[in-house]
Amino acid sequence: MGRIGKLIKTAIDKYIVQTVEAYLGANITAETFAASGDDSPPLADDRIVLVKIDGSGNFAAIGVLTESQGAKPGEKILFSRDKNGEVQAAVKLLGDGKIEMISPDDFSLEGKKLKLKADEITIEGQTTELKGGSVKCKGTATPDGTGCFCGVPYCLYTGAPQTGKNVSNA
Repeated sequence: MGRIGKLIKTAIDKYIVQTVEAYLGANITAETFAASGDDSPPLADDRIVLVKIDGSGNFAAIGVLTESQGAKPGEKILFSRDKNGEVQAAVKLLGDGKIEMISPDDFSLEGKKLKLKADEITIEGQTTELKGGSVKCKGTATPDGTGCFCGVPYCLYTGAPQTGKNVSNA
């Protein structure tokens, strides 16, 4: 037998444990069961699905009533909310193969290596800064009188190299 109740509080130790008001005056404490890798404690007043575990008298919290963020069939949207329930950030896996990552504030990608592979990459921002390590460039700059790459590989007066594929201490 299952129940739907209102979340009263969440305790997080090793597992996410919810106290849910299952019916007037009856609070049930239940561990949260979710998809592997899902660490998403619900907010106060969220509606929680409880399922009774046969023969134990215990309940398991197995889901939260979620307001749709616009996902169409076959799509998935992961989102975070602030303490008031307002959506703050989202990752959208869309049916046309596009992925959108949305954040109103700082956005970080961290790892030992990061590989971006695309036919075209555009980086936009008021300030774009590359720092730390080194930058290796392949190819030859086409002289057009603009940009930061020199199109003349050797100095016309001294013969010293003016271009290179490595930039250090940026």
